[in-house]
Order: sequence, then C-alpha cells, then structure tokens
Amino acid sequence: MKTNIKNLPISIGGVVLGITAMGNLFHDYFPLSREICGLIATFLIILVLIKLIKYPETLKKDLENPVLASIIATFSMTLMLLSNYIYPYVGYSSIILWIFAILLHTFFVINYIVRFFYKFDLSDFTAGSFVVFAGIQMIAISAPTFNQEVIGTISFWISLIFVLIVFAIVSYRYLNMPIVKQTKPVIGVYAAPFSLCAVGYLASVTPNNFYLVISFYVITKLLYIFVLAKYIEYIHFPFYPTYAAYTFPIVINTITTLQTMKYLTNLNIYLGYMQYELIIEIIIALILVTYILIQFLINIFAVPRIWKNFKKNRFR
Repeated sequence: MKTNIKNLPISIGGVVLGITAMGNLFHDYFPLSREICGLIATFLIILVLIKLIKYPETLKKDLENPVLASIIATFSMTLMLLSNYIYPYVGYSSIILWIFAILLHTFFVINYIVRFFYKFDLSDFTAGSFVVFAGIQMIAISAPTFNQEVIGTISFWISLIFVLIVFAIVSYRYLNMPIVKQTKPVIGVYAAPFSLCAVGYLASVTPNNFYLVISFYVITKLLYIFVLAKYIEYIHFPFYPTYAAYTFPIVINTITTLQTMKYLTNLNIYLGYMQYELIIEIIIALILVTYILIQFLINIFAVPRIWKNFKKNRFR
C-alpha cells in the first residue's frame, strides 16, 4: 500500500474533479448527489495529500512535467466546487476555501506559463495543456454562490482568451507531431475547454448573447463526438492513468447541454431532442467515470493481488 500511495498518479485529480462535477450534474434529480460525490472526492483528495506529505519531492517533479503541471490544476478546480458544496452547511465562511482555491490555481497558471511558455517547445503541449487555463472558468462557475459575478465575468474573459490561444497551439501540435501511446488518451480533454467556457459564461456573465451561447454549444458537441470517437479508437489500449481525461471533460460537456437547455427554456425555446441527448450523455458520463474510478482504485489498492492472496489463504 505504501508503494501504491507513492505511485499514485496526479492524473487522478481529473477523476476527483469529474466526480465532484457529477454531484452538480445529478443534484436536480438526486438531492444527496453532492454529499455522496463530495465524500468520494474528499477521500481521494486525502490519498493525494498523504502522498504529498510523505513524498513532497513528487510535487516538484509534477510541476516540472508539461502534462502534469497543467493537470494538477484539477485539484484547485475541485476545491472551488467543494466550496460551493459546503456553503449550505457553513454559510459564507466557505468563501475562505474558494479564495484559497483561486490563489492555488493562480500559482498553477503562473508556474505553467513560466516553465512552458517562456521556454517554448511545441512538444510540451498536449490536450492536457487546456486544464490549467480553461480551469480559470471554474472561478466563473462557482462565483455566483458568493455573489461574486463581477470576478466571475473577468475570469471568464481571461480564460476564454487563454483557451483560444492554447487551442490553436495544441491543435497545431497534434496535426504536426506524433503522440506517444501512453498519452494519447489525454486527447479526451478536448471536450472540456469550451464546455467550461459555456458553463462559466451562463453562470456569471449577464446579459447572455444568444449566438455566443449557441456557438459554444455547437463547438462543444463537435468536440464531444470527436473525443468519444478517439476513445473507441483507443479502447484496446491497456489502462493508463491518462484515461482520467475521459472523466471531467465528459461530465462538464453534459453540464453544458443541461445549462444550455435551461437557458433556451427560459427563452421559451423548447428543443425536445435535447432531453434525449442529455439522458444519453448522463449515461455515458456515469459509465466512463465509474469505470475509470474503479480502474484507479484497483491500481491504488492492488485489488488483483489482494484477491489472489485471499483465495490462496482461504483454502489452506
């Protein structure tokens, strides 16, 4: 177990964030979804904290890795969502966690810019590079809970500018340079940046521009279909920690559908097919997040070895 904790991949942050976001996705249908998802996310965060406390040198190495230095921002994004989770229980004091998460995320953004933009190397950029910059949208998404829509609006526009720049860089890189097999599943993150922008825009920015909302929706659906097609293409691969890219991005894309549908309903525009689309996307998100979480837990707790030892000792 000690070895497993030390080798716990930082990419599990994507799974943690995906689970936390699922609590919001299901909240309208299952009132206890936030509590259940929050507890699971907290448990996984504790495992990561144990690793960082016992092996602090791993954090330094992760911050120097071009993929992990961005993906690590999923933890600050999770803390922003959790600050919304605990608001009903502790009230406005949960803003302390929110502010801490924003400062932590700012540190991750600055670290990424200093390390990988100043010393620009195209090979350093993958779809994972979206996380730290699109993650700024989590400020916009979580800001209304604390009546901080102004901060949310500023964060939305800053993040959108970054996303457009990084999208161009990353897309050019994928079109012109090969990707090693183990990191190919990271392409799943493509489903996240514009979905985060869409949800952040609808959460904090007013008034909303109808054409921008629809543009975000169309772009997110095209990228969603693209990453699912890639998942089918990679399905024969062994399980890599990079499959965490198929958790939160899939969930936030589904939340985009839900929020867009609510927006259109408020305008008295009813698109019946979106209800079926939402149900299908919820099922896909639930299956992928559950499957990938189980795979991570199997690796963390060495379930196959435990089961093998159990069978061996049982019949002695």
